[in-house]
Parts: sequence; C-alpha cells; structure tokens
Amino acid sequence: MPRIPSGARLMHAFARFGALFTSPFARFNETVQLWRGRRRERLALGELSDYMLKDIGISRCEVFRETTKHFWHE
Repeated sequence: MPRIPSGARLMHAFARFGALFTSPFARFNETVQLWRGRRRERLALGELSDYMLKDIGISRCEVFRETTKHFWHE
C-alpha cells in the first residue's frame, strides 16, 4: 500500500502541481501586483523624514538610489 504524505508534504505537492496549470493571466497579475507593491514601498520610503531615516539607519543617498529605480527592478 502506498505511503500517504504528511500534511506539509502533501500541500507542497499540490502547490507544485497547481503551478503547472497557472494561467498566464494569473502570472501576469501576480507580477503587476509585485510591481505595484515595489512602487508603493519606494514612494513611502521617499516620504520619510531625515529623523526617521537616521532611526532605521538609511542615508538620504540610499533613499535616492532606491526611489529612482524602475518599478521592475528589484
């Protein structure tokens, strides 16, 4: 009798199987959502004050470098 995988292994197997049938539209949608998230995060980073940037250890130069990247760049 075949061994039944544990819950985590079973979920992993289903996730891999489901990825084979992901529609191109769904993948495109995920990519667009990723790009929109990057843009929102970069805009929010650019709005932080110098005090806040100093608190988290980021220089204004690093913020400039990050906020001038295109949304598709990581």
